[in-house]
Amino acid sequence: MHHLRSATAVRHFRIAALLLFVICLLAIVAVSLLVQSMLVDNFRLAMAGSSVVVFSFVLVLPLWTQVGYTNCPLCWTPVLASMNCVKHRKARKLMGSYRLRVALAILFRNRFRCPYCNESTALELRHTTDHWPDLD
Repeated sequence: MHHLRSATAVRHFRIAALLLFVICLLAIVAVSLLVQSMLVDNFRLAMAGSSVVVFSFVLVLPLWTQVGYTNCPLCWTPVLASMNCVKHRKARKLMGSYRLRVALAILFRNRFRCPYCNESTALELRHTTDHWPDLD
């Protein structure tokens, strides 16, 4: 299992995972509000759904800035970015998304499996040990 090098990297992973999760939840809420507003012909529900869509687009900007820092420590591919790279043959999706699976693993299990190299990474700092002999 791999570990991250700095506390800043751990923070970038957690912030990006939280933003991605919130954006997915907001997309579900927005679609349900807009469909319900069309079914019952309610203008207030349509405005609420539209405002949720706008708010989710506003959250995409900080997400784009954070996902650039979410590199796998082994293959250096940004695991929460929308890449068109070939995924590992054992990589699995959650609701059609590799990124959502990684984000939920980061939030709830404090580790993730890279969809590109299939290596497990813990969101903990790497322990550095001094390999030099003591000369005292």
